[in-house]
Amino acid sequence: MAFRRIDLRGKFWGCGPGKIRWFAIFILLTSFQTDEFRLINSIPFNNVQLTTDRLGNAYVIVENQLLEFDSLGKPKANYAEAGTGTLTSVDASNPLKIVLFYRDFARLQLLNNKLSKESTIDLRDAGIMQPLVACQSFLDGYWIFDQQDFSLKKIDLSLKIVYQSGNMNQTLGYALQPESITEANDFIYMNNPNTGILVFDKFGNYYKTIPVTGIVSFQVIEKNLLYLKNNKLTRFDLTTLAENEIILPPHEILVSARFEQQKLFLLTTASLAFYSY
Repeated sequence: MAFRRIDLRGKFWGCGPGKIRWFAIFILLTSFQTDEFRLINSIPFNNVQLTTDRLGNAYVIVENQLLEFDSLGKPKANYAEAGTGTLTSVDASNPLKIVLFYRDFARLQLLNNKLSKESTIDLRDAGIMQPLVACQSFLDGYWIFDQQDFSLKKIDLSLKIVYQSGNMNQTLGYALQPESITEANDFIYMNNPNTGILVFDKFGNYYKTIPVTGIVSFQVIEKNLLYLKNNKLTRFDLTTLAENEIILPPHEILVSARFEQQKLFLLTTASLAFYSY
């Protein structure tokens, strides 16, 4: 498997950005000229989670509260509700519908783009009793891995289970303890740190495992998997299987790194930094 380093702070030459949907793809896949990363803002944070949306907004889970910042690090909105249990994860892949997952209560909460609550989904009403990870689907509905029968399930908007993988522990021969999940390019990517990232098709059928273990966080952009491991960010080409290290600005211990709208969001154990490039 080929492995080389990509220094995003260097200069490249080539085609214009109009041919590529996301500017981040431009950095990773094509040649063009870019300046060094420029620090826009830095906010002290400790023990938080980060995600982003395609509009360049950042979402941070802080002590069971959700904070939203724009791409310049300016506060936009916040959300918190008592008595809902621990906020496990946030899916902002659709910036008009933010999905909050509360694992302890087997519950999803749906927020609008102002972070106002619009509805609550009790996954137990759909027969999902022990959800471990959850995300929304671009084809309407939600993907959930249910520990009760070790199965990936998709429920539609009426809470009916429409697709199901079957018992993955039996399929794979080992127990799964996934930590995160996302849908991209008609595939579902589920991170099981001990064995790698499991890939399922849009019907919930198991496809393959990407054997990259110990991943802290990951992002799928087009045909590229960006994953964080050993304090380094690596691009894994899902087509060629080539790996390239992405050289980031100087940082402390990394928790997450994400690209959106010509911005780099770098979360460490001490702060969330916003960069342009």
